[in-house]
Amino acid sequence: MKNISAYKPVVTIITACFNSEEYIEETILSVINQTYTNIEYIIIDGKSMDSTLDIIKKYEEYISKLISESDDGVYDAMNKGIKNSTGDIIYFLNSGDHLFNKKTVENVVKQFTDKSALAVYGNVQIINEKGKRKNIRGCSVTLNSLLYRRICHQTLFVSKKLFNDIGVFSSKYRLSADHEFIVKAIKKYPNRFLYLDEILAEYMDGGMSCKMMTKTKIEDLNIISSNYNIPQYIFGAIICSLVILKYRIKNLLPQIITDYIK
Repeated sequence: MKNISAYKPVVTIITACFNSEEYIEETILSVINQTYTNIEYIIIDGKSMDSTLDIIKKYEEYISKLISESDDGVYDAMNKGIKNSTGDIIYFLNSGDHLFNKKTVENVVKQFTDKSALAVYGNVQIINEKGKRKNIRGCSVTLNSLLYRRICHQTLFVSKKLFNDIGVFSSKYRLSADHEFIVKAIKKYPNRFLYLDEILAEYMDGGMSCKMMTKTKIEDLNIISSNYNIPQYIFGAIICSLVILKYRIKNLLPQIITDYIK
């Protein structure tokens, strides 16, 4: 474990993983190679049955805490990380995700010198199944814009005191608990999320929220109903319906083409 200084903010990076032997090492290396050294690194493993733990133990000198036990999904694992953290800033980098470059954490921490900042977020790079990369540029979000867009959790660094205030991720949601947290936080503190126009992370396309888009959008509708007024809910419902339709058409097209060729 790296020495932690009392004179700089401690960034707790939490990695949730399960049977991740193919991806975990690259994720770990993107953390331990950061130029910013005041990092508390916590790995929450869901009791992997492959060689994930063997790979993790290769880097145990850089890991502040390793917990390996059964959990109730990724948000349960992330909540365990929060509860075991001692840092000032919390960031989630799950297995298969990577910090974009060696100075990412250093650059983000500089933004927290603005004492009004409760969170900092930026841009993300997505890698598809063919290895091609696509940059997704974020922007400054508002409560209203969260009706039709998201902040990728892979780019979001959050002050620990915000979790102390808002609470950890809700067990009610299996796919959108991070989105609910962001909506509640921005609703309460509308001007305290800072946008940094830099790529902060990269992740592999085709995660659970994409594979289960209908369920994701149903959860989003429940979040909207709890945090917005009726006109906003109607607008959000239209957006969710359009997204579901888009993904269904996208998934149907390959089968239609295959049937046509036959």
